Amino acid sequence: MKTSLTTELHEKIREVFTELELMIGWEAGFDALHTTPVFIRSADDVGRLTWGLLCAQNLTTYLGKDLTLMAAARESNKKIGICVKGCDSRSIVGLIQDRLIERDRLYIIGLPCQGVIDWKKVAARMPISGISSVRIAGQEVIIEGAAGERRFDLQELLARRCLRCLYPNPLISDCVVGETVAPRVKKQDVHQDVAKIEGLSLQDRLAFWQQELDRCLRCYACRNACPFCICQDRCIAETRDPKWLSQYVKLPEKFLFHFIHAMHLAGRCTECGECERVCPMDIPVTLIKEELNKITAELLDYEAGLDVNAVPPLVTFNPSETGL
Repeated sequence: MKTSLTTELHEKIREVFTELELMIGWEAGFDALHTTPVFIRSADDVGRLTWGLLCAQNLTTYLGKDLTLMAAARESNKKIGICVKGCDSRSIVGLIQDRLIERDRLYIIGLPCQGVIDWKKVAARMPISGISSVRIAGQEVIIEGAAGERRFDLQELLARRCLRCLYPNPLISDCVVGETVAPRVKKQDVHQDVAKIEGLSLQDRLAFWQQELDRCLRCYACRNACPFCICQDRCIAETRDPKWLSQYVKLPEKFLFHFIHAMHLAGRCTECGECERVCPMDIPVTLIKEELNKITAELLDYEAGLDVNAVPPLVTFNPSETGL
């Protein structure tokens, strides 16, 4: 059943579709608990788009990795339409800062977000086979399945990234569908998960990451889902000229890959949580980026993805700045 917000989304897109090369959004997935990204190229297909608690993917990843999208928009003198949640909009800001996309070639539909459901949390609480519908009523999630109807508090099922999100509303958009949403967390509490790791001794921190990263398969799903990892065939993890990293799957290689990945995103990561969401081994890899962002905020008073005109501090050089 389509929600009123989904219907409003369809109406907004149909109003501007003649100006668009395509529209990137979400549609129903392989079951009632999932959605999947979709590229809409015909106004007749706009009805396929959906919006709700299950629209977890950060669609801006396609903009930075597939440069043919912007090229097609320039050639046709049209725009790329894209649906963004609050956290996704920060990725748009970062990609514009990096000059990977052009603002005037985008039509951004902002969607204030109450958070997205982590399907793994659902699976831990009930059988997920046979689920027929998922809907929200206030702050309650109602899931209907083969075993009947179950009700959960929304907070109980939200992805970790949503529980610490300060920006549920789009920071950049051409139109907004839905009402403004209040953050679930106060700014001083955003780094609670990081603080728990910082509270450990150095030996315990090392043991924590050894245990977590030892499960890594080096499948690179985290890298591939990241909107800012755009090196493609020149990724340091795979390039052979020069050769920085072997393809062994021993713990030292896993450590090196993840911390190089994190350092390349220092001062740029918008904490959309895609790397953590797609990890098949449930490794909390976003924690590494969160720690770096905490340091960046404390030392350089900078938070990524908030201001299109700002220059990320670690991609510039100021000869007058003093050593830290």
